[in-house]
Amino acid sequence: MPKGMTGKILHVDLSRRAVEIEEPGELFYRGLLGGRGIGYHYLLRDMPPRTDAFAPENVLTLATGVMTGAPLAASCRFAAVGKSPLTGAAGESEAAGFFGPELKKAGFDAVVFRGAAEEPVYLWVTEGRAEIRDARALAMRETGEVEDAIRGELGSDKIRVAQAGPAGMRRVRFANITNNLGHFNGRNGFGAVMGAKNLRAVAALGTGEIECHDPEFLRRTATDYAKTFRRNPAGEALYTYGTTAFPEILSAAGGLPVNHFRESALEDASPLGGDRYNELLLKRRKGCHACPIMCKRVIALEDPVYGVDSRYGGPEYETIAALGSNLKILDLRAVAKGNEICNRYGMDTITAGMTIAFACECFERGVITRADTDGLELRFGDAALMLRLLEMTGRREGFGDLLAEGSARLARRWKVEDADFCLCVKGQELALHDPRIKVGVGMGYALCTYGADHMDAPHDPSFVDPASFSFRSVGVLGIHRPMPATEPSLEKVRAFVLLERYWKMLDSLGLCVFGFAPRGVMPIPTLVECIRAVTGWETSLLDLMQSAERGTLLARAFNAREGFTSRDDRLPGRLFDPKPNGPGAGKRAFGREEFERALRTYYAIVGVDPETGRPAEGKLLEAGLEWVAELLARDAAAAGAGSRP
Repeated sequence: MPKGMTGKILHVDLSRRAVEIEEPGELFYRGLLGGRGIGYHYLLRDMPPRTDAFAPENVLTLATGVMTGAPLAASCRFAAVGKSPLTGAAGESEAAGFFGPELKKAGFDAVVFRGAAEEPVYLWVTEGRAEIRDARALAMRETGEVEDAIRGELGSDKIRVAQAGPAGMRRVRFANITNNLGHFNGRNGFGAVMGAKNLRAVAALGTGEIECHDPEFLRRTATDYAKTFRRNPAGEALYTYGTTAFPEILSAAGGLPVNHFRESALEDASPLGGDRYNELLLKRRKGCHACPIMCKRVIALEDPVYGVDSRYGGPEYETIAALGSNLKILDLRAVAKGNEICNRYGMDTITAGMTIAFACECFERGVITRADTDGLELRFGDAALMLRLLEMTGRREGFGDLLAEGSARLARRWKVEDADFCLCVKGQELALHDPRIKVGVGMGYALCTYGADHMDAPHDPSFVDPASFSFRSVGVLGIHRPMPATEPSLEKVRAFVLLERYWKMLDSLGLCVFGFAPRGVMPIPTLVECIRAVTGWETSLLDLMQSAERGTLLARAFNAREGFTSRDDRLPGRLFDPKPNGPGAGKRAFGREEFERALRTYYAIVGVDPETGRPAEGKLLEAGLEWVAELLARDAAAAGAGSRP
């Protein structure tokens, strides 16, 4: 068994109230690295085809990576994996914080849930044991109350709680999983999957040590990192601002989503910017497990209208844009309050804000009227409306019951699913980065197996300047030529393939991208040395990236079995429009045909059928996934339209 892992996976059948422990062996971990790879393995192997995401047969996995809990910066993440109720596709979402390391210390690398409990329950994991406990009294209470109640019942405030909020219990399709109230498996709706299983929370506490192969090397590396990371501008910016500086940076570049992506800059973005944030909201900085970067914001705001509870963390860039600029709301106090509401109920702020923006545009266009909205007039720029709609959504109350379904289902209900202003991919709303200044992000939106997501690969501006640290750091991946941010060239596609594999490697290992090049400051060769120091493996960057690629192949195979094809790998039409304002206004960054040509090139490189979206048999055999090739061949006759959002 490799160091860094417990070697044990906990299987929980909620229908039978039974738990079992699996010890899969070292090759299992080496082949998948953990996290998303482990989750997709069980999802594809054990979930019957075309099963509804809310059915008991959906397989939900919470999985750490082999680096989760290592005594090293940015080594804290775990993945939630299952069939997404938002998209109907294979879904994943990674979260930082402390729950992942605590789960390992409690004795397990992953927990795999099947079935559904008759009444609300929570799982208590400690010292290599697990117990299913009654949660009926907790079911509809807010997330902070539930964390307090579980810690009180079990007798320790050191317990780490990952939970679905009341939004998840009500099956809001973009409900998230929160741990310690401020860290989120945010996208794909896994809080709703927990709700469908009547699984209110997972609580973990352990005293086990995570054994490493070379702890002295890790100690020296961690100490040096903590002393030096702020000397790099990227490290200093993350410490000072987290991600809150992005509204001004992106607005200046003409890439800040405004008014449902109908504008791309604000005349003055400083009211939403990092300096204003630090002045108005910042109480202190907070880090995750063993991490000195401290990019998390703890906020305090005493205000008769917008006062917030600091336990729920502060908004980061995606939330500031989703609940702020993209709704034409320029008051950080209102954004902070909206963030708190989402976190109390347990909802993804990106989909929540984008769904409200979609509804507002539909109202403006006359697609819907007051008769559809409980008499509400939906307007951009209305902070009070935004807060009211978030509350209604979290409670599935009135018009909020519709918003809780997400934009894609609303578009189908309102018969505008093919409209250019339905800003979803595979049923998941765009994140708040505009591909018109970052074509690689657009490729990620289109190609990501779990719907539009900004964390599919590093962003294009990092690779424009040949003198930059970010560009120089990826030479070890085989990227040696700088690339314009808006050209979907062959060079861009080749780089995207490599960067996507590397990003998925970090996700699989349980690592946060803020710690490591090109987004963070630890060089990639040093990272590989750290992985060797944790696991004892004689491994290489190539070996690790190939292992991470298996997770993506498993996800693509699952999607193909569910009826998804390459036709689902598309961008909304609005993103092919000329830039609306800001730098480059009136110019088209790239055309639809050249973008689609880039996608076909991607399929050819990665071994995916350009029509069906299925991984080629030879690619699966190369990856050692013979069982997946056999499964797809066996299920080919059943392939069809599939389960759609």
